[in-house]
Amino acid sequence: MPLLRQLQWDELDLLQGMDTIPTEGEDGSLHYRLHHDGLVLLLSLWPNHGLVDVTLVQSASEAILLDLTVAVRGRIRYNNDKAGEYLAFHDCVLVSRLALSEEQTDAAFSPNVYGRPMTIATKPHMSVLFE
Repeated sequence: MPLLRQLQWDELDLLQGMDTIPTEGEDGSLHYRLHHDGLVLLLSLWPNHGLVDVTLVQSASEAILLDLTVAVRGRIRYNNDKAGEYLAFHDCVLVSRLALSEEQTDAAFSPNVYGRPMTIATKPHMSVLFE
């Protein structure tokens, strides 16, 4: 059984996790921008493709610290526990933004490919962890 390609999330989870209102792209994408502790987190969701772009930028120098795209296979959830406040992406596959093709997205959503969890924390400190 193929995995669902559409992103699954509760709008309130993203609002709590990102602490900002998204802007909507003409293609149905959602873009969040969060400034915190000298960092800027850019999170773009491509709901119909099951893809999420994550970019972390140092504000002062505008240096890109992290820039990746993941295919998200599963629900995006907001958690608030002793580890802090974060968005949990339980099943992700790293994909190439530069060479993105139908074959690559087919492979990313194949049940034969092992996915990894990713967390994006915003409080008390901003961080991105792709395990």
